Amino acid sequence: MEFFNREKEINYLLKVLSFEPNLIYFIYGPINSEKTALIKYIIENELDKDRYVIFYINLREHFISKYEDFIEVLFNTYEESLIEKIKRYLLSFIRDLPDNIDVKSTILTGVPIPKNLLNEFLSSKNSENVFKYLTKIFEKIKKEGKQPVLIIDELQKIGDLKINGYLIYELFNFFIDLTKEKHLCHVLCLSSDSLFIERVYNEGMLKDRCKYYLVDDFDYETTKAFLKKHNFNDEEIEIVWHYFGGKPIKLVEAVQEKLLGEDIKEFCKKSLRVRKRQLKDLLYSLEDENKDLFEGVIKLFENLKNRDEIFYEKITDEIVWTVKKNILFVNIEEGILKAQSKLDLLATREVLDEIKV
Repeated sequence: MEFFNREKEINYLLKVLSFEPNLIYFIYGPINSEKTALIKYIIENELDKDRYVIFYINLREHFISKYEDFIEVLFNTYEESLIEKIKRYLLSFIRDLPDNIDVKSTILTGVPIPKNLLNEFLSSKNSENVFKYLTKIFEKIKKEGKQPVLIIDELQKIGDLKINGYLIYELFNFFIDLTKEKHLCHVLCLSSDSLFIERVYNEGMLKDRCKYYLVDDFDYETTKAFLKKHNFNDEEIEIVWHYFGGKPIKLVEAVQEKLLGEDIKEFCKKSLRVRKRQLKDLLYSLEDENKDLFEGVIKLFENLKNRDEIFYEKITDEIVWTVKKNILFVNIEEGILKAQSKLDLLATREVLDEIKV
């Protein structure tokens, strides 16, 4: 399914990348709100490949349980037979970059490095050497008249990794050095984990050194235009909006169901029944495990019975549970708690009528 109408978000991020690097940007939003699709679309269709060198690291694609896993994901290795060549490589590599790497390609999925040098990084477990190497790469790219951009997707996957303390804090310091201090490289971090973003938001070390950009679901007009494009009539559009709101992945499913000749209203009703069943299973399991937390979650849901969103003062155990189960979403800048999707909101309300505390 084609990428559809994110002009506001595209223009905002293009302006960010046109500026001198000065801040870390955290791009977040509900699950399946097209954060990754948005970034890939910009890289592939909007950026001047003669001006930018993009390093896109998608942690979602990898199992990462320790420091070494992250370092191996960060780099793309190639064979270098003589260790004596490494110093010369560090000085000359970027000069030869156009010959070694097609910088006009869509996405570079790792920073090139000789295999034996990577092995040294892994054996020493010294993140400082890793960061020095990356800085040299970015500095040389800048001297060649290009702007390096580092994008890390699903950054929360390394939130709990430790190497001389939490790796994430060492990364944040490195990102600050690249942006706020050296103005060397743009850094964009994507995450659908709003609890992780909330944790980042409250880190004192990042104050005035980062910005947060919310990529939300489609609004009504965008949803209507998308469905109109796929020959939905007015009644079908209202039905889909009622059940799914502007959740892109559900809109795509609705289009596919229509193409298959299925009845849209029945598809929406079935989707709600399925989500209700899933929520009930989660809640009944929680009741068996932790009765007090279960009762607290039910009270939290009751606050959403007549409202689409509520304000919160602090992150409670109930909020943590609902966010981790992808039922609710935290908008950290506005202190707002809402359902991950319209379907989740409807399912939550109906489940409240059927579950007794």
